[in-house]
Amino acid sequence: MGLSRRLAILAAGMAIALVLVVTEVSLSLSERSRLEDLRLEAMAVASTLADYLNRAAPSGDPAALESALATWAGLHLRQTSATVYARGKTGRLGLAGATDSLTPPRLAPEDERAFTGGQEVVWQERGDRPAWRVAEPLGPRKHLSGVLSLRISTARLLEWARDERRRSYLLASIAAIVLGAGIAWLTSRWIGTPLQALGSAMVAAYAGASSGPPAPELGPEEFRSLARRYNELRGALARRERESDARAALLALEERARGLERVALVDEASTSFAHEIGTPLNTLNGHFQLLHEDLSANGAGDAARRVDLVLGQLERVSGIVRAWLTRGAWPQPSARPVDLREVARRMLEFMEPSLAGARVTATIDGAEDHPVMARCDPDLVEQILLNLLKNAVEALPPGGRITLGAGMQGDTCWLTISDDGPGMREEVKKQIFNPFATTKGPLGTGLGLTVSRRLARALGGDLIHEEAGSGTRWRLTLPALGAT
Repeated sequence: MGLSRRLAILAAGMAIALVLVVTEVSLSLSERSRLEDLRLEAMAVASTLADYLNRAAPSGDPAALESALATWAGLHLRQTSATVYARGKTGRLGLAGATDSLTPPRLAPEDERAFTGGQEVVWQERGDRPAWRVAEPLGPRKHLSGVLSLRISTARLLEWARDERRRSYLLASIAAIVLGAGIAWLTSRWIGTPLQALGSAMVAAYAGASSGPPAPELGPEEFRSLARRYNELRGALARRERESDARAALLALEERARGLERVALVDEASTSFAHEIGTPLNTLNGHFQLLHEDLSANGAGDAARRVDLVLGQLERVSGIVRAWLTRGAWPQPSARPVDLREVARRMLEFMEPSLAGARVTATIDGAEDHPVMARCDPDLVEQILLNLLKNAVEALPPGGRITLGAGMQGDTCWLTISDDGPGMREEVKKQIFNPFATTKGPLGTGLGLTVSRRLARALGGDLIHEEAGSGTRWRLTLPALGAT
């Protein structure tokens, strides 16, 4: 059973009970008032009748009293009976006359008390014959001659009260039912309908605040305010749901982006791996061809020199492969004293087949009798120089020149690689170190410079593109041997 129905039943029950209680109290007060009026009337009649009897029979003669009583009863008494008791010679009261011939008179104790006390006594009789009784002494106070016993019936009054109570209860019940129905209807309209509408809106919002309808503003202002607050709460929850959905979608996109990033990193690493192995292998192929020519034309001296170069490069590539298979990363730098001029000379000698094939000239600038000692891993420095020289060879036209320089200033050593080629456009310079950014089209991977700078920084230095009047210039910085 809903709240509105319970409130309606409770209000109707209270209304019925209140109406019936008020009716009963009103009837009881009215009945008591009428009984009191009848009592006063009985006392007045008894006093008047006693005065009349005293005047008619001042001596208290029973015959005179009986005659006077009969005369009075014929003129005045209605629903009233009177009995006169006269004092006999023995001093006891005896019947002198009565107006009711159907009911034998009976001397009541109250009659005797009124005679002996010389005062009026009033009492109420109940039972089958309800009435007010009045005992009035007769004669002078010092010589009482008898007592008047007056009886006024209250049967008709009680019967009227019962009929009035039945009618009043019937009308009160009808009024209470109508009042209860009205209260129930108003309760249902003012409380039940707004609560039901609000409850339906809440049930519809179980699937989500965004999909639920707003609560209608019905009924009194209190329920309208409640509906408005619910709608405000629903709006706030709907906004939270949209924010949560957007956050979930953003997290999903971020997770997808991380997955794509991981795939890109794997792809970059794999491409880098293939790039860094493919470059020396291509050069090794050229050396093997030259080795074949040297063995055929010049004998074993040049052949031994080229075999040393080939073995050195093979060992470097093998180190890259072993580190990748072991840790999934590049080899850890192994720093030791290194003459950068010697590394540059060795790489130019290694690149001789590629330089000759492209008809490009490469030289080392400066005096070779002054070594430039750095503390680094020569294999990684060779890898950086290999990438830079390869890019220069591919960018230069036939007849182009490449110049390598080495020097030291303070705690920093440096190698420079310059060419007299066409240089790079401004838009290319902005992304030269971005992975997969290349100007070689399908022939390039865009990873050589990215890997080279990463290796340079792993060695404690850096790879920097420097502005030149023409061509392209790179500076590789490394810690000097005595640097701390």
